[in-house]
Amino acid sequence: MPTRTYKISNGRVNGWIDDLEAMRQAVEKILLTERFEWVIYSDNYGIEIQELIGNDFDLIQSEIERVVGEALLADERIESVDNFDLQQTDRSSLLFSFTVLTVFGEINMEQEVVA
Repeated sequence: MPTRTYKISNGRVNGWIDDLEAMRQAVEKILLTERFEWVIYSDNYGIEIQELIGNDFDLIQSEIERVVGEALLADERIESVDNFDLQQTDRSSLLFSFTVLTVFGEINMEQEVVA
């Protein structure tokens, strides 16, 4: 599947990107889009993170790998999601980092979830 797409920078289209840079943008967009929330996207696109918000920290910590993996592996260009590192930054937020292996190379990602 081709990756050439518009480059989104500060909410504006700003040229073109391809390959690994386009995959990074695709991963970020998947992680920012709640699954089943927007009719423009198929049921396979996005992440189900809202169901975790407000739950016990231990539950969020145990489910985050599964939720992120399911969301990203729906894209056939993504081969694996590994190396999760989870840290509770305060009583109500979780910072996690992970590695996404794509057909174009490896992407290191970091995201925060507020419980």
